[in-house]
Parts: sequence; structure tokens; C-alpha cells
Amino acid sequence: MSDDQLHIRLLGDFSVSVGDRTIPGDEWRSRRAAQVVKMLALAPGRQLPGEKIIEAVWPGSGPDQGMANVRKCAFHARKILGIEDGVALDEGMVRLAPGHVISTDVDSFTEAANQAIAAESAEACRDAVALYGGDLLPSDLYSEWFTAERDHLRSLFLDVLAGGQLWGRLVREEPTHERAHRGIMLAQLAAGDRAAAIRQFEQLRTSLREELGVSPEPETVALYEQVLNMDGRQSPTPADRARALLAWGMVHWRRADLDEAARTAAEVRSLAIDAQLPRELAEASELMGLVTYAQGTWHKDFLRIFLESVTATPELAPFIFDANMCMSEFALSEPTGTKDLAKLGQEVIHAAKGVESTQAEALGLLLRGESGLLAGKEPGQVRADLAMSARLHETASSVTGWALAVERLAQLDAIESEPDAARRGHRDALRIAETTSVPEHLLPCIYGGMLAIEEDEAVAVRIIAEAGRATERLTVCDPCSMAFRVNASMVCSRSGEPDQASEYLGEALRVARMWNGGPWHAAVDEATAVLEQARGASAAAVAERLLQAGDKFVAADRPREAARCHNAAAILQ
Repeated sequence: MSDDQLHIRLLGDFSVSVGDRTIPGDEWRSRRAAQVVKMLALAPGRQLPGEKIIEAVWPGSGPDQGMANVRKCAFHARKILGIEDGVALDEGMVRLAPGHVISTDVDSFTEAANQAIAAESAEACRDAVALYGGDLLPSDLYSEWFTAERDHLRSLFLDVLAGGQLWGRLVREEPTHERAHRGIMLAQLAAGDRAAAIRQFEQLRTSLREELGVSPEPETVALYEQVLNMDGRQSPTPADRARALLAWGMVHWRRADLDEAARTAAEVRSLAIDAQLPRELAEASELMGLVTYAQGTWHKDFLRIFLESVTATPELAPFIFDANMCMSEFALSEPTGTKDLAKLGQEVIHAAKGVESTQAEALGLLLRGESGLLAGKEPGQVRADLAMSARLHETASSVTGWALAVERLAQLDAIESEPDAARRGHRDALRIAETTSVPEHLLPCIYGGMLAIEEDEAVAVRIIAEAGRATERLTVCDPCSMAFRVNASMVCSRSGEPDQASEYLGEALRVARMWNGGPWHAAVDEATAVLEQARGASAAAVAERLLQAGDKFVAADRPREAARCHNAAAILQ
């Protein structure tokens, strides 16, 4: 390469080659000078207006100081590149080496990939894949300037992997890519390897559920059925059949075919009970819970199914509650939720005496205790219900109910002005929750409770960060995350992070709209008032919003929250 040519590597690493001399990224003593060169290398025509660079690299700087910074970076860039016009300034524009021929690995990859995809050539796609040295500028992950281009290039890379039918590598790069999994399954089917194809489907199903909270597409499920029905010495196991039925059940659920989804869930439930398959039983129960809640029969059907389980298959009963925890929390947030769940809890307690079931008694006490806690009932009875529920759930090894009972007891400790006991209780609940099969439901619920009682602003901010780390690999449940999102919004508003507060509040509002009325609409109004106050709204406007929230809490039978909002409004009036 001649001395008037520059080649810039941006994929997987950063380096600049000037002629035969290569300058690796770690030789750039000025990080900002390197950032300016990277921005210019990716810009159309290798040039950008100075104000764009100032906005990206020195946000908040005035025009004069900003341009002084640009000139300083340009000087450092010219010095390390060893060319006089390495970064040139001309009438407000900043240009990269205008007197030289510039090439980048991004240009080479993009051109090859687009041509290969247009030609629908598998061989050309595989050649383009070889040009992709890694994601764009991985050392600049937290620079927003490169995010959109990085995402575009990665998407293009996945497209050429698919075009080149490099299914194995595509699955490694994107574990939820269904077409890639189908490609592998088709090859395994052609080779007569049923076991491998079954494992591939289960890998996909698990990835989709854990990362996206969805189930496989109908085309994938149909291929799996084909795998199960292929000839071979080894017959599909009951678990294999159950997973196929579950996948079809979720297809029917997405299509709003509730009757067929319910029929499929019932079939899986029978199969799972006969074959002692707790995981599949939990998934079938979750699907049945979604369907019956949509049909308005959840309270009746859950009681029937749970009692059938504790009498016929008590060892599987905890999985029934695991699958329905979300629905019970959802039900508590209906306009008449505390009354309805208190009634259901009493019915379970009464039924437990008839079947002599510890698990049923534990669940009934939990539902009655939760309802009483939220409705502001006499603390002594609430504590007795929750404490006994916790002991019975622990005895029955029903860890989800145990964790939830301990969490509710911690909330009661806070109400009774025992903050240290409340903090210990929350930590105990977290420890138990991590051993359950439903951390995506329990963890956000518990962290929301922790935020609700924490008066130390700095500690509350740390709890938000801890919750983010604990749930980063989970697809958290929306209803179970409401307390966390609302309380995190208020913490961020009060700690000077209104934009972050607005993000949490937006997520909470999206979920609150799943209900017609109820306490979460009130909670969103309260958090909105706190955010408006942080952004300088008038005391009268904030007080009006708090009064509105308080009135909605009254209607939802949440007296403590109502009093908090009304008292805060009175202070501002």
C-alpha cells in the first residue's frame, strides 16, 4: 500500500494503516482524537460538521470551546497519523485525510454483503462472512454515536450467515434465530438423527422462552412434529410429545384461539401428571392460567385444578402455584382484587380441611394474608396468616409460596416501623427466590418491595442497580414488575434522574393499561406526580395529581397508599 493510502479497521478492533505502517488502537494516547477519526471514517464522504462532533464528543460545550477542542484533537490525530492533513478543518467542516485514498473494512464488508444478498448466492454470502472481523468498535460500546451503525452491520452479518446457510454459526451468534435452528433440524432429519433434532428444538424453545418470552413459530413446531413422527428405533418420550403440544398450545394462544389452547393445555397436563413431568406440568398450568384469566374463569378453575393436584399428585402441586403466581398477582391488581383474592383464599383454606392438605392450607393463608396486607386489615391477623403460610410452604418444599410469604412479611415489618427486620426479610426472600423455578416473577416483585420501604436515597439507587444485574438474563414478568418500575421511577425522580424515571414510568404505564382501573393506575398517577415535581411543575398541579392518585387508591381498597398520596397533596396545598 502506498504512503498516500489509509486503511482503517473498525470491525472487531480499531487500527489505522498509513502506507505500510500500522497504528493499533492502543497507541492512540488521546482517546477523543481516536473517537473523532472513527466518526469521520464512518461518515459519508469522510467528513462531518464541527457541531456534530462537538455534540457527540463534548456535549454541553459552547461553540467556541467546542471548536477549540476539535482543533486540539485534530492536532493530536495529525501527529499520530504522521500526515499533515490527517484531520483537516475547513469552514466548519472536519475532514479525514482529504488528500489521501481511504478504505475501511466496513466498506469492504458492506459492499460484498449487499451484492451477495442481491445475487442470492450462498457462496458469495460465505465470502462476505469472512470479511466481518467482529462487531463494530467493541471498545466503544457505550458511545451512542456508533450504536445504530453497529446494529445495522450486525444485522447484515446475520443476513449473510443465513444466505450462506451457515446455520451452526448463526445459532451461536443469535440463539433465537428460528430459521437457523430449522436449517439444522432439517439436516438432522435428513441424516435420520431424531435425537439430535429433538435436542435442537428444545434448545430453541428454551432460548426463545428465556430471552424473548415467546414460543416457536408454527413452521418450526410443524417440523418438530415431523421429527417426532419419523421412523426409528427410539420412540419419542412423553416429554418430547408434551413439548410439541405446548408449542402448539402457544401458537393457538397467540392466534386468540382460546378453546384450542385450553384443550391443548389440558392434554399436556394429563400427560405431564401421568409421566411425572413437573416442568411440563408448570408450563401447561401457566398456559391454562392465561386462557382462563382471559375467559374470566381463573378463580374457579385455579381452585379446582389446584385441589385436584394436592389430592392426586401432591408432589406436583407446588408447580401448579409456580405457574399461577403471576395470575394471582395480576388478580390482586384488579379493581376488586383484594376482596376477590381474600374470598379465594378463604375457599382454599376451607377446602384444605376436607382434603387434609398442608399445601392447600399454606396457599389459602398466603392469599388471605396478601389480601389483608394490601387492604390494610388488622396487622395481627395478617401476620399470623403470612407467618403460618411461610412455615407450611417451607415444610412442603413449596419454595415459591415460601418466598412470597416471606416477602409479604417484610412489607408488614416496614408498615409496623421495623425497618431492620424488613430489610432482613427482603434479603431472605431474595435468597429463597433464587432457588425457585420462577425468578422472573419473584425477583422484580421483591426488589419492588425493597424500594417501597427504603428511605435512604443512595441505598435505593444501589438497589435499582442490583436488581438490574440480578434480572439482566431474565425476561421479567410485566405484572410482577409493576411495583419495581413504579418505585424505581420515583427513586430516580427524587435522585435527579428524570429521564431514567420517565423510562420506568413509561413501562409501568404500558402495563397498567392492561387493567380497567385498579391500584396500578393510581400508582402510575403517584409516580407521575413525583416526576412532574422533579421537573418543576407547580405545587398546585402536583397536588391535584396526588389527590387523583389517592382517590383511585381508595376505590381500589388500598387505604395506606391513599393516605400517603392525600397527605402529600395536603402538604403542597
